[in-house]
Amino acid sequence: MSRKLFKDVSASTFQVIITQVLGMIVFLLTSFYLPKESYGELNWSFAIFTFTNTLLSLRLEQIVVKRSATEKDSSKIMTLFLLHVLSAGTGFYLLLFLLKLIFPSFFTTHSLLLIVGISQLLSFISSPFKLIANGKERFDYLAIMSSTGNLVRVILLVFILLFFHIDIQGVLIIFIISSFIELAVCFFIVTYVMKIPLSPDIHFDDYRTLLKQSLPQIGAAILMAGIGRMDWIFLGLFSTSSTTAEYSFAYRVYELSPFPLLIIAPVILTRFSKYFAANTERSLLKKTELSLLIRAEMIAATLIPLVLNIIWTPAIDSLTGNKYGKVNQYTFLILSLCIPFQYITNIIWSAHFAQDRLKLIFKITTFTFCIILAGDLLFIPLWGAKGAALVFLTAIIAEYINYMRSSELSKIKETWQSLFTCLAIAVASGFCGVYFFDTAWLRLLVVLPLFFLLLLATRQLRIHDITFVLQLVRKKKD
Repeated sequence: MSRKLFKDVSASTFQVIITQVLGMIVFLLTSFYLPKESYGELNWSFAIFTFTNTLLSLRLEQIVVKRSATEKDSSKIMTLFLLHVLSAGTGFYLLLFLLKLIFPSFFTTHSLLLIVGISQLLSFISSPFKLIANGKERFDYLAIMSSTGNLVRVILLVFILLFFHIDIQGVLIIFIISSFIELAVCFFIVTYVMKIPLSPDIHFDDYRTLLKQSLPQIGAAILMAGIGRMDWIFLGLFSTSSTTAEYSFAYRVYELSPFPLLIIAPVILTRFSKYFAANTERSLLKKTELSLLIRAEMIAATLIPLVLNIIWTPAIDSLTGNKYGKVNQYTFLILSLCIPFQYITNIIWSAHFAQDRLKLIFKITTFTFCIILAGDLLFIPLWGAKGAALVFLTAIIAEYINYMRSSELSKIKETWQSLFTCLAIAVASGFCGVYFFDTAWLRLLVVLPLFFLLLLATRQLRIHDITFVLQLVRKKKD
């Protein structure tokens, strides 16, 4: 870990925190003021477009980030991907409009789909500009681009809350306006501030070459789209809007929980892309800083879910008017167990992708997808939201095992030892707090010191680690 890496992580931290805080405010306001049925239908519609946008992108995002990180001139790759998302996104929306004419009853039941689609199409078109900022490691600009939409949503939601009444129609209008402003800001920053204009020198052969690069990833795009939102979609088809609302709420908190991973993941991908251009995985095994990074990730990956599970019912019920707390406590507990496995998986995935091991990634993703598809079809009709959560946890653990089997990085003992040690410490600490105390604040008062004492006793947390980080901070200031 170098001073430059520490600086990039700090910048990435800032942009992720700003984005996630604003997103959480929007999330809580809409979940509190919208009825469960409307909130569930809104999230189901978002799940459809999250699925299709992932599918339509053909997993070109990683190629765009990788090329913008290694090439001086990013105009061509940005323009090519922008043309792709424009044509693919607009084409899919027109297809939906045609399907509305053919199957009007379906779109009567899911009446929000086309309106939500406008907002999601605008956000999809913004993605090439954000990817360029990511690849160039301009996380300060990325923070502005990523937070603009949510900032506008917060301002407009608070305005409506003060002077009017929040309903689903107002929320939909706010999402469309905010997505349009976000697109305009992204275009302005990349074109006029970062001085990366759209390239006029684009030919069909360039686009065909880009698509050839993505061919091994097209299958992975389909599978990743399913992994990310298949449970939401099946819940919307096989259960009620209220059940979908409850599960999607728990899942959204679960997605926001590993925000340290959102901070470090883009930095790891760009650094691995540069590192593996001239090095191998074996040489990476000698980097003691990587072991420190993994241990730090495991502490964060278990501490955050531990705290959230302890305060879940009283905190969430008070924030959502008793709609999503107690009913979701076991669903969120199951989902939160996925987080430590995802951290290690992300590191090994980034190493594989940086070394162009796309076929291997595809095989592992296929296996994960099959577990979720079969599991959801079997267990969602039987157990609803809890069934979906159990299937997802099973798939994530299986994915972790497959990535560990496929990589030299599994020889770093922290990739398995720290994961299971920190997870065991979190479970033991949490059990002690829940078993002996009834109130959340007393549980935290006991659990947190116990958690860190056990980390020190098992040497997952070391005084030398803290000293090392403090030295980096001092160097950064100098």
